[in-house]
Amino acid sequence: MRLTFMALCVFALSATVQAQAQERQWSLDTVNNQVFLVFGVPESDDVGLSFWCDIGKAKVQAFLPEGVAAIRRGQQIKISVKIDGYSEKILALVAGDDGNQKLTVETTFGLQGSLMKALRAGQSLGINVNGHESHFPLADADFDGFVGACKGIEPLG
Repeated sequence: MRLTFMALCVFALSATVQAQAQERQWSLDTVNNQVFLVFGVPESDDVGLSFWCDIGKAKVQAFLPEGVAAIRRGQQIKISVKIDGYSEKILALVAGDDGNQKLTVETTFGLQGSLMKALRAGQSLGINVNGHESHFPLADADFDGFVGACKGIEPLG
């Protein structure tokens, strides 16, 4: 009985560790002349939200996979963004991944604007797409490093 209990504890612990290893997390990286800040599972295709920029440019692009809202490819929509006490409506384009037929919502905004300021200081991000709301933690998102790398001021790595 004691051995069975210990085996169950070891199994539960290993399952917990494995589940934690599969949780989404923020990662900051550069590839060629682009900087990426991604909320997803490392070493996988599981991406919940992605920001990227071309180094030296003042524009940020954002990408949100959307599988629930009633939207269609090619549609321009307004999405609602809420970061702590800040809120803004942003024009976005519904696009798609031809490889898997999933829809995405993509938008562009300024590196220096009030939205980026709110992202840098915020703790929680909510994005509403046609009534479907997604939430993301911001505590571990390195937006300061992202902005610096986008400006070409702070090299990563």
